[in-house]
Order: sequence, then C-alpha cells, then structure tokens
Amino acid sequence: MTNTKKTNRFAMVLMAMALAVVFFLSSATVGSNVVKAEKGPADGQHTAEITFVSKDKTDLKFMYLSGLLLDTSIKGASYDKGTNTLTLNNAELSKDKTHYSLTIANMGEDFKLNIVGKNSLDYLSLESIGYDTGCTITGFGTLDVGYLDISTDGKKNVVTIDITVYFNADSKKMGYESLPAVKVSSKTPLTEMESIIRILGATTDQLVYEENPSYTSLSYETTTNKLSVTPTHVVKKGDDGKWGYYVNNTLDKTFNGIAGNAYGLWKIVYGMVDFEHEGLTQCADGWYYFRGGKADLGFNGLASNQYGSWFVQDGKVQFNYVGPVVLNGQKYTIDKGKVQ
Repeated sequence: MTNTKKTNRFAMVLMAMALAVVFFLSSATVGSNVVKAEKGPADGQHTAEITFVSKDKTDLKFMYLSGLLLDTSIKGASYDKGTNTLTLNNAELSKDKTHYSLTIANMGEDFKLNIVGKNSLDYLSLESIGYDTGCTITGFGTLDVGYLDISTDGKKNVVTIDITVYFNADSKKMGYESLPAVKVSSKTPLTEMESIIRILGATTDQLVYEENPSYTSLSYETTTNKLSVTPTHVVKKGDDGKWGYYVNNTLDKTFNGIAGNAYGLWKIVYGMVDFEHEGLTQCADGWYYFRGGKADLGFNGLASNQYGSWFVQDGKVQFNYVGPVVLNGQKYTIDKGKVQ
C-alpha cells in the first residue's frame, strides 16, 4: 500500500511543481543556495508539502508546496509559516462528502499540528524523505483519524502527541477495516514504537512491537491495531460538579490562564473556569474573543480592548488581514487586524 500511495502522490506532486519553480527563481540569487529554516520546511532541498486529498483521489488540494502557500479553501484548516503550524479548527473532514485525508512531508522537525475543537481525517500520513522532520500534535481539541501512517527513508520522523490532546486512531470506525490504526515504515531497523511516536498524554494501548521486514520499498514495517490518547492536562468537571483545570486528575488551584478540552478553550482563574469572563484574550497562538468563559469560535465581527478595535473571524483576531471589510452594512478599513 505504501508504494501505491507514494506513486500516486508523486504523480500529483509533479502537476504542481511548475508553481514551485516560481518560488525558487524568486528566492535564489546567482551563486547562492535557497535559504531554508534551520528546522522548518525543506524548501529548496526536497519537496515540502501539506496536501489534502479526497478518498477517491480525484480532489487534490496543495495547501503548501516547497515555499508556496497555495490552496487555502479547506474549511477549518490554515497554515502559518512563521510558526510552522497547521491549525485544524473544527474541521471534521472525515464526515463531509469528500472524506479528506492529510499528507505532511518534509515540513521539518518543528512542524506543529494545532488541534482546536473537534476534528477528523480519513487518515493522516507523515513522511520523511531525505530530510529530518516530525510533527507535534498539540492544542486542546480532539483529532480522530482512520489511521496514522508514518514513514521514513532513514531520516528522523518523530511524532509527538501532546499532554493536552485527545487523539484516536481507529481504522474500523472510519471504514478502513483492512488497514491498521497505526503503521510505521522505515528503511532502518526500529526497536520500539516510542522511538517514532512519543505519547505525552495517557494511553492503555501497547506500543512496543516486533519488527517485521516488509515487501514495500522500505525495509521494516510494523502496525498497531488501536491507538487512543487522552490528555493529562485538561479542563473537566470535578466530583463536586464544578469545572476546573486538572493535572493528572488533580485540580491545579495555582493555575491562571487559558486551558482547554474537547469542547474548546476556557479562561481559568485559580484552577476554576471563569464563566463570567468576556472579551479579547491572549492565547498561545493568538488573541481570541471569549464569551461565558469560553473562546467563541463562531464569532465574526469587531471586538475592542485597551489597544483598539479589532477584526475577528472565527473567534480569532486576524492580524494578517489588511483591507476593507463590511459588517452590518458599514465599511471599515483594517490594517493588520486593527480598525483604522
């Protein structure tokens, strides 16, 4: 299956490479190499990509390809090159008509997949081809995948599941009965799955495995039938019926800030959810509009704080937006997210 998938994807990559040529010509100078981030995408060295593909392989959306941000039409998905972060915000892509899967290749060791709300993919493929890479799955949401496919030709490819994330790989649930929930393929011997997958949350699934030589282009291949991870740092209801921030099932009464769960981001004051909190609030990946103590990801409009009025879309201040917007029949000029 690995060979077939990579062959098909390689053919599709070739169709988009002409677009990447523009990037190389504009980035290179005579007698110099294309500059790449130290631990970021392999731009100019190998093909770096973030690609969404439909179940029947007819709908292909290159979000990022070797330095170019291309197709941004996937609802709930956005990429920030500055932080090398792909955010999935309530993107339940395994439940739409198309059933999208996600391929991430050579995006570097500091690549992050930020999970907000409830998200699903038919499968998630993470590839390292001649370039050290990896993926930290982080955020405060839920990610369900049909299966997780990790492959490397011998370079690093470490996948980390953070302490705050709900992660589930269940191939049967997603309609892939003939496939494992997790597959790891490598040209070099693997001693245990923890060398490829680092789970910082809680799981009861056995991850140590025996290596079995495969008949694919890679030398070693192993599978796991199920992988379910729950967060150890999470907002939940206590035995007293009150909502708070728990670390390893113990209420952290010293914590003040933003924490989350599968339902969203919450304002925490001395360990407890502040259901009265409202307004623009700084979080790890930007400023969000909070209402009733929770980030309101459905809010679109203007919100104000001591620094001015700001353009908010899907609950988040759009610092990259420059231009006009019309809200409730009134036109506003926006510069880097701020109303002028």
